Amino acid sequence: MTNLQPRDRVLTWVLPSLPALTAFALLMLVLMSSERIVGDELRLRAGSRVEQSAQLYADQLSRSLARRASEIQLLGEMSRTDIPKEIWRDQMQRLKASTPAFVWIGVTDNQGLVEVATDGLLEGVSIAARGVFANGKDGIWFGTLHPPVALREPLRNYGLPVPAELADIAMPIVDTQGQPRGVVATHLDARYFEGQRLDVLGPLEARRFLTLALVDADGRVLVGERPDVSESEWRALLAGPEETSRSVADGHGETHILSRSAVEPRDSKLRTPWHVVASQPLSAALAPVRQLERSLLGWGGATTLLLGLAGFAVSRYLARPYSESERHLREQGQVLAAVINSASDAVISIDPQGRISLFNPAAARIFGHPAEKMIGQPLDALLPQTHRDKHPGYLQRFAESQSTTRPMGVGRVTGLRADGQVLDLEASISQVSLGGNKLLTAILRDVTERVRAERALTQYQLELSELTRRLLMQEKQTTRRLAQTLHDQLGQTLGAMRLSFDALLGLIPADLPPKARERGRTLGQLIDTANAEVRQALVLLRPPLLDEAGLQAALENEVRTRAIDVEPAVLRLEVGASAAHVRWPADVEYAAFMVARESMANAVLHARANEIVVRVEGEAGALRLSVSDDGVGLAKELVAGRPGHLGIVGMRERANAIGARLKAEGLPQGGTVISLTWSAKDAPSSA
Repeated sequence: MTNLQPRDRVLTWVLPSLPALTAFALLMLVLMSSERIVGDELRLRAGSRVEQSAQLYADQLSRSLARRASEIQLLGEMSRTDIPKEIWRDQMQRLKASTPAFVWIGVTDNQGLVEVATDGLLEGVSIAARGVFANGKDGIWFGTLHPPVALREPLRNYGLPVPAELADIAMPIVDTQGQPRGVVATHLDARYFEGQRLDVLGPLEARRFLTLALVDADGRVLVGERPDVSESEWRALLAGPEETSRSVADGHGETHILSRSAVEPRDSKLRTPWHVVASQPLSAALAPVRQLERSLLGWGGATTLLLGLAGFAVSRYLARPYSESERHLREQGQVLAAVINSASDAVISIDPQGRISLFNPAAARIFGHPAEKMIGQPLDALLPQTHRDKHPGYLQRFAESQSTTRPMGVGRVTGLRADGQVLDLEASISQVSLGGNKLLTAILRDVTERVRAERALTQYQLELSELTRRLLMQEKQTTRRLAQTLHDQLGQTLGAMRLSFDALLGLIPADLPPKARERGRTLGQLIDTANAEVRQALVLLRPPLLDEAGLQAALENEVRTRAIDVEPAVLRLEVGASAAHVRWPADVEYAAFMVARESMANAVLHARANEIVVRVEGEAGALRLSVSDDGVGLAKELVAGRPGHLGIVGMRERANAIGARLKAEGLPQGGTVISLTWSAKDAPSSA
């Protein structure tokens, strides 16, 4: 072997290397592809999640503060009437009990002396030196978090918990003549904001080190924790654009994804200096990619090693002269035995009588039987009782086969461990004839856990589908109950207020001052506005025509209502002749109406269309609904839904819940079509 010819060198060294090099090159290609494709996708999703988390927390804080400000404004309107302090205090107490955010609510006079307060705390005490009074006199004002000062001892003495930090909301109030009377002020518990933060973050095991921080105008973290980034990067984030993620490296070389969103109460004069900062380490977001790479390296390395060993054995066979063929076969047998013994799959050979002649270590590990004790034993020991009766017939057909080599194919078989556990196996079975003796060889891979996982996944998908259906049914029932409550309670109350107010106007003298008459007219307008808003809310929650007249009438009303808002675009409804007077099940009509409403809203907001057409076709037991527009169209990558938007996802879940199919597609000539197809024979049972 020392003086090898060029051909021998190729056969001895080059050929054995080709399979291993090919496998290694493929492995590297797969690793690079997973890093680029999967890693880039996870980076995008991580950035989107960080942005959405910051926006969600900021939006919750904005809506909560706007709601608190409106409640204080309504409470301040009571100063325009001469009502007893006991009634005023009772209203404050009710407001404080309605939400855990309030710690204290009070009203002062023009000199800062507390006249009325919840639980009677600080009544008769001057808070003129406090910022909540000094700033509240000039207009609605919000004070950032600070430790309690004047309230600490009164709360303790009254047996109430003392918060670590408070936020303030204050505004001026006027008397019955419209002259400044004092300030209505409130303190909010910082734990309320912390609770909202934890709700947005969700369960600890699902966060992947995602953090949220509430920050004031000076960059001080009020709630949550600050990301581990430098001061300069921190300042740059606070000064940069909102709702856009950015990558920042900390002092340890770890990259973080950051996003900032301002807390801006909408539809309110209240203004805050707060911002929300969301952060997640990039390594946490890319953890699934790293796990995938480790798995690929392990399996790829083993495959490369096996290919190298097999290539080496084949090359030695080709390099040997024919006179050395016997020794080569012996060596090849040794290599093959080594490969079989080191294989991760079970390799079992039996003779026509069903006796085991080969039982490799992997087979011993999978079946739980020692290899040396299984040689010569019948194969029945590895089969469940229910399969043993059919086994002799299979062996008889194998023995009668005239071919020397007969592949038997690949499939699933069932095995039995020594401890009685039933195994699911993938089998590759072949029959060979050596020296006149026939052998049946099976290569078996234990897929019990995979089969169990597949069954669990199927069950999970069924349970998830059922849960979606029940959640949508619960949404429908909750919407109906809420609409009924608005109609039967709040609507009736507002109607009674209108009647009582009209009756009261008839009792008021005609020579009232102009300001009083104007105030009465304003109050009447507010009652009418509230009535109109309740009716509008009832229409949005559940259109009454949907239950009374059916899907076609509800859609006609919806199109007619929306048509004014979408001008100059044209919005119209087309109902097929066969569907004109058909009624479908209530849950089908409800889901179809909600899909049509969402589709019309998407077309108006995103498509920039000139014409939007809603079509209803079908007959008893079948429904076909489509919403089409001639707008900018829908890209293929957005068919499953826009990142950060749940419109198409929600429509698809509504369709699945009733057993319907939803399809969203962009047209070649431009425009988008959202279609829902339902058939009674495909609908799930109500059970």
